[in-house]
Amino acid sequence: MYAFDHLVYFTGESLDSHMEELKSQRLHPIFGGSHESWGTHNALCYFGLSYVEYLAIKEQGIAQKATENPLIGQLLRDLPDQPGPGQFAIRTERIQEVKKQFEQKGVKTHLFPGSRKREDGSTLEWKLLFLQHNAADGTLAPPFFIDWLKPDESREKELKESGMIGNHPAGELTMEHLKIMVDNSRASSSLWQERLDLPAGGSYHDSDLKADCFVLKLKDCDLHFCSPSSEGKAQRFLEERGERPYKLVLSNGMTI
Repeated sequence: MYAFDHLVYFTGESLDSHMEELKSQRLHPIFGGSHESWGTHNALCYFGLSYVEYLAIKEQGIAQKATENPLIGQLLRDLPDQPGPGQFAIRTERIQEVKKQFEQKGVKTHLFPGSRKREDGSTLEWKLLFLQHNAADGTLAPPFFIDWLKPDESREKELKESGMIGNHPAGELTMEHLKIMVDNSRASSSLWQERLDLPAGGSYHDSDLKADCFVLKLKDCDLHFCSPSSEGKAQRFLEERGERPYKLVLSNGMTI
């Protein structure tokens, strides 16, 4: 029912600069287009159907009025001081059913349509589902859910034919896992295991981060919830940035 769809990287830099950096890493980035009703635009880098989205403000006035989309509000709060991974989306083909399941658990939801004008002038449409969250409490913003309104197989075929999904000079790459920094990795992983009915994938200690990590298995990209075990990179990140996605690890060990 669920798959990892995309990591949203908030940026105040030009999309061109990110694309040049990705190309220098022998990856295949492309311009996505503009979200005209939200005042934003993006660049994308696909790994199969999963991708990284570099999201930037294009029209500040429009973005400030896009109150129906919590992601734009988070982008405005984070920039310019906190660029970097900010959110991630989980893909489903049954978004109405997901909405109903969360509401039966007492979680308030917000479902609304999205669209993007592509470089070729065509319009891409989808639906988004956000869960209620108090941004002021400093806890991890829940992932949001996206339904592309057509089967994965047909989307993948279209994206390959259009060149959106292309060959990376670095080789055939997939997303291996997303590290998510939280105060209590055991509790956070347990919460999302229960909410999404995902299988656990064990735990480990990351000596570089000085963090204890718990794994949830998700199609196309596993989720690793990590919390500090002692003073180190993980602790400093949490103090500076709070709970949020930390780093995407690709199948060749490259990180984004």
